[in-house]
Amino acid sequence: MKRIAFYAPIKPPDHPIPSGDRLIAGNLMQALTLAGYDARLASRFITYSKRENSEILTKRKEEALMEAKRIIQRMRGNPPDLWLTYHPYCKAPDWIGPTVSGAFAIPYVTVEAARTGQGLENGGDRWKAWRDEAQVGIRQADLHICLKPLDRFYLGGLLGSEENLRDLRPFFDATEPSNLPEISLPSHWRKDVPVLVVAGMMRPGKKVENYRILAEALTNMQALPWNLVIIGGGPEEDAIRELFKNIATERLYWTRSIPREEVLAYMAQGDLFVWPGWREPIGMVYLEAQLMGLPVAALNDMGVPLVVKHGKTGLLAEDKGKPYEDALTTLISHPQLRHDLARQARENAISNHGMDAAAQRLKSLLDPLLFGKPLPNV
Repeated sequence: MKRIAFYAPIKPPDHPIPSGDRLIAGNLMQALTLAGYDARLASRFITYSKRENSEILTKRKEEALMEAKRIIQRMRGNPPDLWLTYHPYCKAPDWIGPTVSGAFAIPYVTVEAARTGQGLENGGDRWKAWRDEAQVGIRQADLHICLKPLDRFYLGGLLGSEENLRDLRPFFDATEPSNLPEISLPSHWRKDVPVLVVAGMMRPGKKVENYRILAEALTNMQALPWNLVIIGGGPEEDAIRELFKNIATERLYWTRSIPREEVLAYMAQGDLFVWPGWREPIGMVYLEAQLMGLPVAALNDMGVPLVVKHGKTGLLAEDKGKPYEDALTTLISHPQLRHDLARQARENAISNHGMDAAAQRLKSLLDPLLFGKPLPNV
């Protein structure tokens, strides 16, 4: 059995703080195991930084290279056959993977190597030094597996070729849960009123902006019948609650942070998933919502259309404001449309984004590197 060393510089898959990055990292390890590899977490060292300070960069790099030396010493008697790093980018460069791969002369692979637009204000680049460090590692990879077109475009430009770029559909564990916990919606909510569900971490930046987009839309739509379950918690919870202050409180139900099983349970009792998805890189939460039979109302932005099919599993608006309100209005007002989209949403999640398909794709991409054969053309 071929051994794969797995590493996620932004956050290991067993990190206590939930996020889409943690979910994707865990899903990758699960898919690699399903594909027949012995995939093991090589390091929990985090290179991610919230600030671009040069002293932090120097310290992170020194500590990462020390960690790489420790890994080399630990693995010297039984080195892995391949190193795979998930999501190296400017705020989380990978210094460890290229170092260990070079020491053992094994293939180095990345998944979702990316460039973000953060720090690119007024023609400058506050993260340039970090970005340069990330690109040094990225250039050394034997294969880049891309989860979204934006990353493929970036890597093609950086490398000057798409020869070592291959695509992988976003995926997740599409096993339908059998024993969801019992949850209760507010007793005063009428049974014939659509239940909207939104789930998102309450952090600064784009998360707050997504809640703002939703709150402004629903504030203008109070003549329609709907109630809203808001799932999530975080440092901006008070600010986000303030965004919804002009909506009747009896229509809102705040769960705060809850385990994944409870999130799915609320989704199972809902009628429509309404996270806008502004600047959403992929949006794994859309796949979980669709698995639970929820059609989606969102924006046609960045990675959302990778997992939500307009007119088949939901409606994607071309912009926030009125276009997004129109999508919400259509889905709230037409229960048969919601029903039809819900059926296709579940099928889409299971058939197109399940773990089995991802495992087969990963095997088709990694086996050639492991056995000295050419990569598949597509």
